[in-house]
Amino acid sequence: MGYSLSWAALKGGNLQTICSVFDLRSTGKREEIAESNIDGAQLPWGWYLVMFDHNVIEERLLKELSRTGEVVYCFVEDHVMFSSASGWNSGKQIWQVTHDGGEKGILHLETSGNLPAVFESIRKRLFAEQETADSQKVKVDYVYEAPPELAKELTGFRHDEEVAGMSSEAYEILEFAKGAHHITGPLFGFLFGKKDRA
Repeated sequence: MGYSLSWAALKGGNLQTICSVFDLRSTGKREEIAESNIDGAQLPWGWYLVMFDHNVIEERLLKELSRTGEVVYCFVEDHVMFSSASGWNSGKQIWQVTHDGGEKGILHLETSGNLPAVFESIRKRLFAEQETADSQKVKVDYVYEAPPELAKELTGFRHDEEVAGMSSEAYEILEFAKGAHHITGPLFGFLFGKKDRA
């Protein structure tokens, strides 16, 4: 079993802004672990998070959301070892980091834009861990962790870790508003034929 999800966090954001941009509404239900198709949460450091299970957020929505503030976006597909993170502001993508271990190999790491300063230390650490694993003939993909680790450094959130300071049932279950158009696409559809859109 692996993760297949995407999330976006808006600095200084709130539920109202997220619902407005993504055409969502609250169900009034909460959960301790984000297990629903769409979850929202206020992170302790002022970011508001929205997470979609098995879906990728379309670029046009990231552009729109970033017109309201700084946005960090991340998606992971464990089954094919594909991960990506990007930063957005003022309707534009500022940076992006992508790893495609399944198609381009364990050492693949593609970057563009004005990367956050912390990225270089993350890259060096993970490549060092990968080199050690390779020398010991251990089959593991440490470079896959680079995008989610960078997103975590910036927002304090990582999809597979507990977030310190978050209350119980911090995740609010969201749903598309009645009549809303679908704003996301399947991760596999993105990976096989739509990579140029991230």
